[in-house]
Amino acid sequence: MLYTKKIKWSFIASILAAVCWIIGDMFVAGFDIDPSEYPLFSETYADQVDVDIAVLMLKGSTARLMFGALIASMTATLFLPGVWLAYQYFNDKSRWYAWGTYFVLIVSVMLMPLGHADFYYTGEIYKAIYHTDPVAHPYLLETASGFTKVLYIAWGTAIAVLMVGWLLFSILVFMRKTQLPRWAAFISPVFITIYQLPLRFLPSSVLKGWLLAAGFNIAYLIFFILLWLLFKKPAAQETVIDS
Repeated sequence: MLYTKKIKWSFIASILAAVCWIIGDMFVAGFDIDPSEYPLFSETYADQVDVDIAVLMLKGSTARLMFGALIASMTATLFLPGVWLAYQYFNDKSRWYAWGTYFVLIVSVMLMPLGHADFYYTGEIYKAIYHTDPVAHPYLLETASGFTKVLYIAWGTAIAVLMVGWLLFSILVFMRKTQLPRWAAFISPVFITIYQLPLRFLPSSVLKGWLLAAGFNIAYLIFFILLWLLFKKPAAQETVIDS
């Protein structure tokens, strides 16, 4: 395949992945909830649960949460061409910092599906607690605690590795180790995510819940669109043809 064709389809795959993950985030965790509306968790079991997590998905139907978990988790591999795209912009791909950043970003994509899907299971167990007789709550709370720990570990690790990978990329862009101008360091996904922090101060609404849930994947979408519009073709290897 022509190198330029690879670039084109990598952009398409990356943008499609970001769209799928935005939808997934909105469906599985796109809720703006007032914990005080659920005294069972905000008062009765407040010392046994993470209240914000416990109430987050109570309004979501099983079908909605399932769809949100699956559409993202099953399209995560479409982000791999985007990671490959980032690697293409390095001036010298053989340097340790180039392939090291590439490796970290690949690992981040591998970690994303489990962390995302865990929201479904955690949401469902807390819904079960909310809708069952208190006699069953001790066992369910213990199970929910385990689900929440897995969520913390899987999702937290995925986000940490992802942030580290794109921060490294930004630093290397700023150090002129890539074909991108220095200012492009500030349009990487990690910085676009930071720019969204003021959204937390918006009035409570459905839209706010969607935007906050999908923040990083909105950043991914904006980043790949900007990269395509402003720096569509990495200069090196444009005429290379693979057998």
